[in-house]
Amino acid sequence: MAQYVQFCDTWSVNLNAAVPVRSRWELVLTTKPNLIFPNVVWLLAGLAALVAAALRGVGLETLWPIALVGAVPAVVGLLLSPLLHREWAQIVTIFAWVGLALLACVSLGFVPMALLFIAAPAVAMLFVREKVLEAVVIAALIAGVTYFAAREGYLPEPPLQDSVAGAWAVRALLAALLALVLSTMFSGSVRRNAATPQPGAEAVGTRWRDGVEGGLFEYGANGDLVGANEQGVAQFGGSAPTRIEEFLPATNVDRRVFETQLAAARKNKSPERIRLAHAGSGEIANYDIRLTPLRTGGTLVHTHDRTDDEGELESLRRSHTSATRDSSDKTLFFAGVSHELRTPLNAIIGFSDMMRSRLFGPLPGKYAEYADLIHDSGQHMLDLIGDVLDLSKVEAGKYELNYDTFDAADVIRSSVKMIRPAADAAEVVIDINLDTDAPLLIQADRRAVRQILLNLLSNAVKFSPKGGHVDIDAQAIDGDLELSVSDNGPGMDADEIARIGEPYAQGRSAQMTADRGTGLGLSLVKSLTELHQGRMKIKSQPHEGTRVQIILPLQDP
Repeated sequence: MAQYVQFCDTWSVNLNAAVPVRSRWELVLTTKPNLIFPNVVWLLAGLAALVAAALRGVGLETLWPIALVGAVPAVVGLLLSPLLHREWAQIVTIFAWVGLALLACVSLGFVPMALLFIAAPAVAMLFVREKVLEAVVIAALIAGVTYFAAREGYLPEPPLQDSVAGAWAVRALLAALLALVLSTMFSGSVRRNAATPQPGAEAVGTRWRDGVEGGLFEYGANGDLVGANEQGVAQFGGSAPTRIEEFLPATNVDRRVFETQLAAARKNKSPERIRLAHAGSGEIANYDIRLTPLRTGGTLVHTHDRTDDEGELESLRRSHTSATRDSSDKTLFFAGVSHELRTPLNAIIGFSDMMRSRLFGPLPGKYAEYADLIHDSGQHMLDLIGDVLDLSKVEAGKYELNYDTFDAADVIRSSVKMIRPAADAAEVVIDINLDTDAPLLIQADRRAVRQILLNLLSNAVKFSPKGGHVDIDAQAIDGDLELSVSDNGPGMDADEIARIGEPYAQGRSAQMTADRGTGLGLSLVKSLTELHQGRMKIKSQPHEGTRVQIILPLQDP
């Protein structure tokens, strides 16, 4: 940031007076008026005259008041040196030298002291060109009035004209004037050389200007526009704001925000950024604005049009809102449909179960087979609807956990009992490995933990081959319950593992098993685990089985 400020201070953007703003810019080196050297030369010349007078035996008691008065303009110039970029300081300096010339003409005679009026234009050479003309007019006007007043007898006879002190003052002032003129000419030459671009500098400046993306405006210390690039002028409909206060119209933005940032930039001597809306080109546009204070007291304003970006962001916001609303509507739809389907499915399962149990007498063989199929299909659909309903509640943020303190080992054993008939039918052995030294007390939702275990166990049994085995491990480690279910089924590769946990995602092995699922099991397991602030890990290799690990905090988070 400091380098950026230094860069902006080093290069100042100025308009060519003969070329319109919108055509081109000139980049010139900024050098403030420097009168230190000429003023010091003037003071040294006066001191040398005093030393010469002392060596020749002239009494200094009559000379030092004259030397003190003659030093006043140089002292004023030195005091105002830091402020000479301001117009009022330049005017005060010019009048100080004109005043000295007028006092010399009245005290020492119009001839040759009228030559001192040259000092004002000489000093003005180090200001802007217009100030030289102003200094010449002021000096000529006062010199003419003084000459007319002396000729017509309105002024008294010069009191020091024929005295020794007067003769010394004339010689000292003329010598100091010569030194002042030469020193100002030298300083002006140095300043012009510094401002003159070196060979290739114009190309470098052009590259810098063309490399700036967006509008670039420079405002002077008085708030007036110094220069603007073509992009900046185009942003404001072909007419750049002439005052920094007019940069942002009050009808389109909160001016106080802009003024606050501008004041902060000037106070902290560092760039400030702000994004504001503006209607400079006729339509509302969004700009990133960078305000950079310059050492000259001015401000560099860099505007970058972000209207297209803002439009894209607004489009993304609308798309996100629409997608969120659609997802919520879909979730609510599934939840509603699932809830309505449960009632008839329970009736179907109940009636088919009555038919299977032959409560009203025997059934023909084919009808008994159909009753078994109706019961199994209905039970499968009911389980599916339960998973859809639970997942919909999770996605909609409606699934509420009812925390309770219980022994996780009891939930594990009861879940195994529930899945044991399916495991026996598939000829799969389930082994439970628990740490029996201490109870696995956990604060969690008992129903959600049981649902996690049932989904994991049913998946493990479903994908295990005949004669396979499923292992359940549970232990408390560092404040967490680490629960894992392992099988020796077909396993999964890395791509399949990456998709597991997403709704309706299934591995390739699921496509080949007779018991087709929906891919909601592990997705529901993952969602319920994350609701408990837990984590799910899956480790699997093709043909080497799968191990799913669930990590739940023992304490209510």
